[in-house]
Amino acid sequence: MSLKDVFAPYFKMGVAVATPDITVPANKALICKEFNSMTCENNMKPMFILDGEEILAHPDKYDLEPAVTFEKCRAFLDFAKENNIPMRGHTLGWHNQTPKWFFYENYDVNKNLASRETMIARLQNYIKAVFEFINSNYPNLIYAWDVFNEIVDEGDFRKSLWLETIGEDFFIFAFEAARKYSAPGTQLFYNDYETALDWKRDFIYDRVLTPLLEKGLVDGMGMQSHLVMDHPDFADYKFALEKYGSTGLVIHLTELDIHNNDCSESSMKALSDRYADLFKILLEAKKTGKANIECVTFWNLLDEESWLTGFRKETSYPLLFHKNCEPKDAYYAVLKTVE
Repeated sequence: MSLKDVFAPYFKMGVAVATPDITVPANKALICKEFNSMTCENNMKPMFILDGEEILAHPDKYDLEPAVTFEKCRAFLDFAKENNIPMRGHTLGWHNQTPKWFFYENYDVNKNLASRETMIARLQNYIKAVFEFINSNYPNLIYAWDVFNEIVDEGDFRKSLWLETIGEDFFIFAFEAARKYSAPGTQLFYNDYETALDWKRDFIYDRVLTPLLEKGLVDGMGMQSHLVMDHPDFADYKFALEKYGSTGLVIHLTELDIHNNDCSESSMKALSDRYADLFKILLEAKKTGKANIECVTFWNLLDEESWLTGFRKETSYPLLFHKNCEPKDAYYAVLKTVE
């Protein structure tokens, strides 16, 4: 019995992995047993793939075609390839974890911001280089990519250097390049958090997904799903899930966890119940065709690795496994939703 086997009739079960997960034998074994999709937690984000040392040493040479390196993510790609685990690529574009120098003339933060034309070329050629490497060295390994991440904030497009240098259509250029250079059949996703908030849901639907759909550039919506014990209301989550589903796009829960800072028995029981309630919603939406959910990815493998402890500045117990790769009650509660 495993997550990937029990949910096989419905959707893939994925996990975000960090370095310990591909080096510690118990972690490696748990990934292979339970999951049939994986995501690099950090090592495929722009700051790790852009070759800053080379670019900054020769800025004129790379002005429109940034140099890239895959040394920080090769171990993850090799692990997935060796163990036949399909991967999600995360993420080609983001306002965060993209070096500030990337947006300036000659890559020099003491100069002016680069022109719109320069930034479009840099963005598209960077994406081209990523896909050329993956297509040549790891064909058929990465089945989906988050092309852009978190471009909506405070009721509008997020104020970012992407927006400032290119304009509101910056993400369109990224999806155009991804569609052009990705291998046939690769799914292209927009990915964001708090996607059940009414204003954000509607903005994403109207201003992000609709123009991408009109151009045939997007295949999926990524609902990150970093939840807490009392937010969002699952009625709102269900409504948003079905609204995104109504577009015909594939739906992935890309970064699922439920923050809980209380490891008492009663609190972990409440965590189990919340996970069960969520998976009942997902299964109902899948079975009724209201949302074509194809993957659910937990963000980290073990409680002790969770990014939430640092982000929330308090110990979090948000996942299905803990300690020495031991399943929690929440693990069994999720499995039982299929019965």
